[in-house]
Amino acid sequence: MIKYPLFFEVRANSPSGIQTLFEGSALDFPPIPCAIPTEFNGPGGGYSPEELLSLAVLSCVMATFKVFAERSKVVFDNISASAKLTIDRNPQGVPELKKLDMKFTLSGVQDQQKARALLVESEKYCLVSNAVKSEKSYEYAFV
Repeated sequence: MIKYPLFFEVRANSPSGIQTLFEGSALDFPPIPCAIPTEFNGPGGGYSPEELLSLAVLSCVMATFKVFAERSKVVFDNISASAKLTIDRNPQGVPELKKLDMKFTLSGVQDQQKARALLVESEKYCLVSNAVKSEKSYEYAFV
């Protein structure tokens, strides 16, 4: 049984200047390089906040599906995913996260109908996705 509340802590550290890379980390995991993306006049060369957000949603849906699949005994060989985040200006001219399009591909699925139902449930129960207010689309493929 999971005991709530749960807490997750992360850290980031950066020297001054938009052209400098910085680091993000969690627990005792190796730090990951972070940077302001070139699209925002940064140097690139590290994960941007936009990429980390997209990856967080993608990995949360994937992790949720894996839990549901194991509990439901849905057998699959592999799940892979990709996401495209669209940023545009709102009617007031302020940039905002407009849409996150995601595609999940499963291979070696024995019961595609049940797996698809679990993917839809994963959309509903993914904590990180639910925290993101941008429009989201989900596409599923089986190979």
